[in-house]
Parts: sequence; structure tokens; C-alpha cells
Amino acid sequence: MTTQKLTGGQMVVDFLIREGVEKVFAIPGHGNTALLDAFVDRADEIELVPAMHEQGAAHMADGYYRASGKIAAICTSIGPGATNTLTGLATAFADSMPMLLITGAVHTYMENRGVLQEIDRPHGNNFPRMVEPVVKRWWQPSRLEQLPVALAQAFNTMHEGRRGPVLVDIPQDLQAEYGDYTPDTGARRPATRATGDPAVIAEAARLLAGAKRPVIVAGGGVIHAEAAAELMAVAEHLGAPVTHSFQGKGAFPADHDLYAWPCGDMGSIPGNGVTRTADVILAVGCRFSDRITSSYRPGVTFDIPDTKLVQIDIDGFEIGRNYPVEVGVVGDAKTSLQSLQDALADLGPGRDYRSTEYFAELQDLKAQWDEHLRPMRTTDYLPMTNSRAMVEIRKALPRDGILVTDSSNPANQAFNEFPIYGPKTNIVAGGFSGIGFGVPAAIGAQIGAPDTPVLAMVGDGSFLQTGTEIATAAMLGVPLVIVVLNNGGWEAIKDLQISLFGEEREIISGWKNLDGTPYFADITRFAQSLGCSAERVEDPEKLADAIERAFATPGPVIIEAMSAHELPWTEMHPTGWWDITVPAYHGEVRDDYVAQRGF
Repeated sequence: MTTQKLTGGQMVVDFLIREGVEKVFAIPGHGNTALLDAFVDRADEIELVPAMHEQGAAHMADGYYRASGKIAAICTSIGPGATNTLTGLATAFADSMPMLLITGAVHTYMENRGVLQEIDRPHGNNFPRMVEPVVKRWWQPSRLEQLPVALAQAFNTMHEGRRGPVLVDIPQDLQAEYGDYTPDTGARRPATRATGDPAVIAEAARLLAGAKRPVIVAGGGVIHAEAAAELMAVAEHLGAPVTHSFQGKGAFPADHDLYAWPCGDMGSIPGNGVTRTADVILAVGCRFSDRITSSYRPGVTFDIPDTKLVQIDIDGFEIGRNYPVEVGVVGDAKTSLQSLQDALADLGPGRDYRSTEYFAELQDLKAQWDEHLRPMRTTDYLPMTNSRAMVEIRKALPRDGILVTDSSNPANQAFNEFPIYGPKTNIVAGGFSGIGFGVPAAIGAQIGAPDTPVLAMVGDGSFLQTGTEIATAAMLGVPLVIVVLNNGGWEAIKDLQISLFGEEREIISGWKNLDGTPYFADITRFAQSLGCSAERVEDPEKLADAIERAFATPGPVIIEAMSAHELPWTEMHPTGWWDITVPAYHGEVRDDYVAQRGF
């Protein structure tokens, strides 16, 4: 390859193009002006997508990857432009999503002088130390010849093992100065996947083949590894019900007869029913967080170690982290499941599971769950329940359409009652559970999957955090649909306060005007003011039609669905337990909490 004279900014742009990066979600500032200028001459090869806030830019890049499987970059300025990305980075880090953050930094010759927007204590140019806990690795080159090496290592780091975000913090003078640049000609990454030890996989196969009540718990690692087909093959061979974590939703189709719905505190009757009584559990790419384990309370969701655990994970740190394992396999989910299926086949044919009592029991538990959900799903109560809204949304969202949620009631209820049929069609901030993820992530998802219908279902609290990003959607004509369930407050927390401490203890979660009347943001007019089509829907019978019209409308459409804001109509459907602490002065309520906690 011929050596060229390029600025640092030109090197970055060329490197991104060579790595196949198509989108860079960006906000301009004085700290990245020289870098952004280098994109002008390559605009036909790589696109800068404007965001309204750096948190939104990070969530867009995250949603883009989750929908498309393609890595995006984020480019921001120095100081607050950089620090505003932290929540987005933490969300991606918790869920093992790769993204490249490129930030402007202090000129090398002015470092540690406290120049505008420099974080200079206790160390000059110190932003990377702020971001260090939520990236896999960071680089801050001080000489121009270090920049291509840093970028190459950044892509290696994002791709290897357990994926995640990285940071390259580039001083402003390096962005603007010429240096010698020789593009790579050789490969820098392996072409193979890390497969688990064959002897250990054979041991796992023997244990699973002898199980009478096997269960599979699918985590986000299954979707990362594109291992849904391999997961199904193992499940059908064993006749094992399949449940999942927040990130694992979509790894197994909701209309498969072995689907058991989710487990955990916001799990389901069948999900918790089969995990609690399993004799062997196969967990794949799953962290066993408090949310799917009922805060580790024995016998509620899991009964490990009485239940034997086989765990497959790309990250050896997760093996046995929260539960002891009978067999632990460190390896890629796809190739390890392929090897497990081969080992199972060597031991004998698959089970005729549909004729077993275990299968009949699963179908009965699923029927119980359907009956449990039915009242909230079918009611005509106004304002509409979230459950009823989700029934109507599912009618209008095509089977392969992408649902995006973030946190709180919409995400929790979608987790345990919204049917999802395939990988990458359920996007949620499962690990960090940051409210405000939904809207920008949906924009990124729609940009990443332009031919797939994308619908964000968020609450008004979430929308008011990052809803300004719809300006980007309006400018670019991004054709997504956003359903805002407007209940006038932080309903999940309000219900939690009331259920734990009593109605008189609710504080700041139900929004009120000075005169004490309820406050509801006018989401429809706000969306229209930013150039989006929008309408308010109050009758749930009209919601599916409104969504179908929205999908047929060019550009972004916001549907403000007025939703229930009083118990019992706002209740979710927990079947497990979540450790939410109760102050010691709450008497019997505290005593009951301590008794359930067990210490």
C-alpha cells in the first residue's frame, strides 16, 4: 500500500470506511471540528447522522448495532460533549454491545493548563478516566503515528470475546496535522469462533440427556452469536422448555410449543414454574442478574444447586459467578451449541417430547398465564391499560417488525407479555435499564434496518428525557413509529411507593400542577412542533388502526396513547420477587420484607 500524507481526521475517516462503518452518529463542537471536516470529502462513502444530545447519539449507535449487527461510531466534542455519552456507553457496556466513541481532546501542547472544557484534575486531559468503567478499553494517542494503531486495536477489542464499547480520545492538534498513513493490507482478527472444550461439552451432553425436567435459559449471548437455530435444535432434541433473560428475548419464537415465556421477578407462571422445578438447566449467554433470578431468593425462580446447572458463556468470568455450575463451558454460543447438539446426537435420538407429561404440564402452565393476563388484555377500561395497548400494537406490528422499549412499565410488561418471534426484533436496555433509551435507540434501529418496520413503545417519562431526538428523525425522514403511553408520571415508581408504603407515601412520581391537579405533557403538539406527524389515541380499539396508518405515513409518526394512571389498572404481572428495600421504620411492612429476604 502507498503511504499518504493525511491529517489525523482523514486517517480516522479512511480507517472507518475500510472497516465497513457506514454511519457515524455525531454532534459538532469546537473539539471535533477538524475531525468532522475530514468527512466532507468522503460523504458518498460514510454518513454523519446528527443527534440532538450526545446521550441520544450513543443510544442511536447502540440501537443501530442491535438491529443490523453493524458497528457504528459516535463522534463528539470535548468536555460535556464527551461526558454526555456516559449513560449510552454504560447501557451498551452492560448489554455487551460494541460501539466506537471518538471524542475530541485537549491539544497535546496545552494539556493540563485547564483550557476550555478540559477535565484537568487530578490529571490533565482526564476524560478517559471517567469513561474507563464502561468501556472495554480506551486510547488517547499523543502522537499522530499512534492513531492508526489505536484504531486497529479498538476494532480488535470491540470484536474479540465478549463485545462492548471502546473510546478513542483524539487531541485537537492530531486531528488537524499531517502525518504518514499506510493503510493495513493484512487481517487483524481471527476468522474462527472460540468453541468450548469437546470433553466438557460431552460431559454436558451426558448430563442433559439424562435429565427428566431439562430447561434452557437463553441470554443475550445467543442473539449476539446468531445461535437461535442451534438453540432450537438442542431444545427440540431434549424436549426442554425455553425461557429467557431480558436480552435473550427473541432467541426463541414465542409461538413455539416449547416456549415458556420469561423467568424472574417480572417473569411468568410457566417461566418460573419450569425453572423452579427443573432437574438440569442449560444457560447460554446469560448473566443470571437479579431480575431473572428473583434477587437470588432460593426456590422462587431457581433452586440451584439442587437443580444442576450447565452454563455456556463466551466470558469465563460469568461461569459460576452467581450460581455454582455442574458443567461450565467457555465458548461462543453458536459453535458450542453446535458441538453440544452433535454430542447429544451421539448419545441417542431426540425425545418425542410432545407425548410426555412434562410437555403437557408446560402447556397447562402457559394456559394459566394466558388466563392470568386476559382481564387486563381485554378490558375496555379508559384510559387504556398497557396490556390492552400491547395487544393492539402486536396486531399492527408485522411479525418481523422490531419492538424497542427501554425501562419501567412498558419494558417490564413487554418482557413478560408481548410476543416476539425472532432475534434482533426485541431491543431493550436490559442490563442498565436506562429510561430514555427507547426513542433514540429506535431511530438508530430504523436507520440500521431501513426495510423493517420499527416501533418504539415508551412511557411519557422516557419520552420527556430524550424525545428531542425525534428532530433527527424528522430531518432525515426516518419512517419509524413511536407509541408514547402517557400516564402523567413515573407510574412504575408511583405504584411501587404505594404498594410498599401506602398511598399517602407517594412522592414526586405522579406529576402535579401547583394546584394539585394532574399534569400531562401534550406529547402530540410537542412532536408536531418538531416536524413529526402525531395524533392522540384514547380508545384502545382505535390504536391498531392508528399504528397501521402510521406505518403507511412517510417520516416519523408519534402516537400518544393515553394510558391508565391508577391502581389496579396500572398493575404489572410479577410472578417472582425483587429485592426492593423497605425502611426500618415501616413496621410490619419491613418485617414482611425481611422475612422474604431471609436474613
